[in-house]
Amino acid sequence: MTRRAIPLTATLAAVLLTTSATPGAAAGGDRSDRTERRSVARADSSYRPDAWIKLCGLSLGCTIDPPPHPWLGKDVYNTTGRKQTVSVDIDNGEGVRFWITLENDGAESDTLAVQGCRGTRYFEVNRVLLGKHKDQDAGAVDLTRKYKKGTLTFDLASGEKVVFTLNIITRIAEGVTYRCVTAVDSVNDPTSEDAVVAEMTTY
Repeated sequence: MTRRAIPLTATLAAVLLTTSATPGAAAGGDRSDRTERRSVARADSSYRPDAWIKLCGLSLGCTIDPPPHPWLGKDVYNTTGRKQTVSVDIDNGEGVRFWITLENDGAESDTLAVQGCRGTRYFEVNRVLLGKHKDQDAGAVDLTRKYKKGTLTFDLASGEKVVFTLNIITRIAEGVTYRCVTAVDSVNDPTSEDAVVAEMTTY
């Protein structure tokens, strides 16, 4: 019996055609596969900023610190504030403080860039101070301008963290809600982002 030779080029072309015709391949694969790959990539990322937030207290001093007001957002990474939003009801005209921690969860040293909220006519971003402060400290490093303008940065080694105090004063207006978003991203990998939210409602 004579065997019929099959051209190698035709076989290779068929293999390539079959591979390219796999559903979703042209669009980067199945959505669940892409999500899984992104999760793995982020878990192994060299650059991974992490932000946490905690309610310090109302008015002068953090009268309701420590728990049951825990830190929220540690090892949670998103830009929506899901599972890293602190909500508080506040008497209009009163002030409130939050503590925000930034940590470099990446494997490499990194510069973390911060874009803070600017406030509104009813919610004034009064002062942003380096460190944890239960009251106003005239000797503390003032980060307010850089925080509001989006020019605040921190150089952190892998595993290193920094904390700052966000102080907001409300104006006379009842039933107003404001979401102050503090976003952070890696300068070395701007696609690696995180955000925490301080949500306030006046009464």
